[in-house]
Amino acid sequence: MARAKIGDQRREQILSAFEQCVIRAGLAKTTLQNVANEADLPRSLVRYFVGNKADMISLIIDRMIDRAESDLASVLREDRDPTFSELLEFVENGAFSNEITNDLIGELWYLSEKNEDIKERLSGLYRHLLKMLVDQMAKENIGKDSMARQDFAQAVMSLVYGQESFKAIGLKTSKINTALMIEAMLSALS
Repeated sequence: MARAKIGDQRREQILSAFEQCVIRAGLAKTTLQNVANEADLPRSLVRYFVGNKADMISLIIDRMIDRAESDLASVLREDRDPTFSELLEFVENGAFSNEITNDLIGELWYLSEKNEDIKERLSGLYRHLLKMLVDQMAKENIGKDSMARQDFAQAVMSLVYGQESFKAIGLKTSKINTALMIEAMLSALS
């Protein structure tokens, strides 16, 4: 039992180090030795607990999915589905607010162009939230048809993700302006 706990702790230590290396130097320049140095562990232990770089990438995507599900849990309640307004509020203010995840996705984006598995896993991060938005819009009879709902949900997520990405290069926008743009798009749906 204690051995499994140590393995989990080491994996977390190594994945945190991997994240830091990727954020600092980029995915292409991050090596197992960099991760070992960042984690203050021998390279052999890094390989033992997480495997090679491809294994680390897979585990980091799992970690991002866990983070996203944890963030989404803030609007999910056991007694009822979240309303469209609650989901929209989450997209506007929480879905793309984790800077580490955003930085990692930026690095993984290029890799996904060449790797179908990574592309599928990254798109899965967003597909679930898109589906929740579209389904809730349908339940609340928002939008004229499923294509309009899909387009709206995707536009909102693109807008918010884009604005969060701009923060990384020093371009900031007002949350009020974002809310007004979303409100205008929502009005156009009816």
